[in-house]
Amino acid sequence: MQTLQKRLIQKTEEVVERELLIKEKDKIYIELKQILARQPGPEVAEQLSVYQQNLKAKTKQMKVMASELNMYETQVQEYKFEIEKLSRELQDVKKKYFVHKKKEYQQRDRDKTLSGVAVISPQRNDVPKYTGGGFSLKQQPKIQAVI
Repeated sequence: MQTLQKRLIQKTEEVVERELLIKEKDKIYIELKQILARQPGPEVAEQLSVYQQNLKAKTKQMKVMASELNMYETQVQEYKFEIEKLSRELQDVKKKYFVHKKKEYQQRDRDKTLSGVAVISPQRNDVPKYTGGGFSLKQQPKIQAVI
């Protein structure tokens, strides 16, 4: 009987140990199941692939647009330079034209004075000009009516 009791106690201890082992294994199983649930599935991998392809396409498009922008900025600089050059040329031509016209006008005046025709001289630009309505700018005494 004692041997049976010892065997029973021994078997009970083994059962307790196995139950603890089973509980530990269950706990590990649940943790792994939760970790697996958090892992992305195959549809997420497909979606990630699509996103990567879109990102590559957009990056390529952005590089193309950046190079176009640089090209257009260079073109704008060239146009600005051309505009400045043409403006300087225009100013030079205007100066030459007005100098030529002035000489021509002076020559015509000389010819007229030699021929005896009266010459009307142009107005001077360095003298201030006055225009107005003919009113005196000084304060005049106020006139009071006598009744």
